[in-house]
Amino acid sequence: MDGAGIEQGRRAYFNEGQLPLESVRQPVLRSWLRCTDMGLAQGRPRGDGPLSESELNTLRQRRESLRRLCRPELEMLAGEARDTGSVVILADADGMILDTIGDTGFLSRAAQVALRPGVSWTEASTGTNAIGTAIAERRPIAVHGPEHFFAEHAVLSCAATPILDPRGAIVGALDISGPSARGHGHALGLIRLAVDQIEHRLFRDRFVDCRVLRMHDDAAMLGTAREGILVFRNDRLLAANRRGLSLVGRSWDALDDAALGELVDIRGQAARGRLRLANGATLIGGWDAEGRGGGVEMPPTVRPLADDRAEAIDAALAVHDGNVSAAARQLGVHRSTIHRHLAHQR
Repeated sequence: MDGAGIEQGRRAYFNEGQLPLESVRQPVLRSWLRCTDMGLAQGRPRGDGPLSESELNTLRQRRESLRRLCRPELEMLAGEARDTGSVVILADADGMILDTIGDTGFLSRAAQVALRPGVSWTEASTGTNAIGTAIAERRPIAVHGPEHFFAEHAVLSCAATPILDPRGAIVGALDISGPSARGHGHALGLIRLAVDQIEHRLFRDRFVDCRVLRMHDDAAMLGTAREGILVFRNDRLLAANRRGLSLVGRSWDALDDAALGELVDIRGQAARGRLRLANGATLIGGWDAEGRGGGVEMPPTVRPLADDRAEAIDAALAVHDGNVSAAARQLGVHRSTIHRHLAHQR
C-alpha cells in the first residue's frame, strides 16, 4: 500500500468515520476497528507506562525459559538489525517487551515512543502495531508507518510473528522494528524463518508415551524447521506445528479430536519412506525412533490444562460474558483450548 493511499485511508477512518476498504490492508483495518472498540482514540494513548526496573527483572525471571529458547535467534538477527538501523524485539504472550537488541542509535530513538523493555505493546495498550496485532491475529504481520493506530508511531516500520507452542497457544512474539523512512521489506521473512526455528526446537525432546511423525514433500527438509510435525498419544492428535497441520489440511481445532487414521494411511508404513496422507497427498516421512530425545517429561508448554490455566480461562470468560473469542484473545490461546476446557466441565 502506497504512502498516499494509507494517509487517505487514515483521514477517511479517523476524521470521517468511513471504512477505507480500498486504501487500507484488511489486517490493519481489522486492528483499527478492534482498537476503536476498546476505546482507543487519537491523542489519548492508553498505555500504563513502563514497568519499574524491579518489576521488569521479576518478569524476565518468570519468562526466562522463553528468553533462553529465543536467544539464538535474537543473536542471529542482531547483526542484520544493526546493518539496517533497526532492533530485534522479544515480547511475551501478553505483548510485554522483554528484550531488545540491535542498532544502538535506533534503540534510543525507539525508547522515545516507548518501544523498550517493560512496556506493553498489545493493541489494547499501544494500538495497531506488529507485536500486538500479530498476537491478536495469530499470524505474521508487518505494520508500516501510518498503518499504526497512533499517529506518533508512524515513525516505525515493524514486522512480527507470534511464537506458538505445540498446542497452538501463543507463548511470545518476535519482532524487527526500524525507522519507517527506510525500507524493511525483508524483515517479515527473516522473522518468520527465525520463529520456525524456535518452534521447531520445542519438539526436540521426546513426548512421553507419544509418537512423533515428521514429514515433508522433500526428503532433504526432514529434520529441519520446515518439516511438518504431528504428535499422537493413543492414536489421538495431541500436538503439532503449523506446517504439519497445513499438510494434513487441519487447524488447531483438530488437537485432542482428530484420530491418527483420519490423517494418515499407516498401512504398511515403514519407519522412514513414502507417507500417504488421508487426503491423498504423498510425502516423505516417518516416525521418530523409540527413545529419541531421552525419557524426559512432556514440556510444560504441552501439558494438559493445569489448574491455574483453568482458573485463568474461567476468569477471562467471566470478564467477557462468556465470549470465547474475546477470552482467547486476552489469554493468547486458540479458541479450541477454551472449548476443550468447557467440554471437560460438562
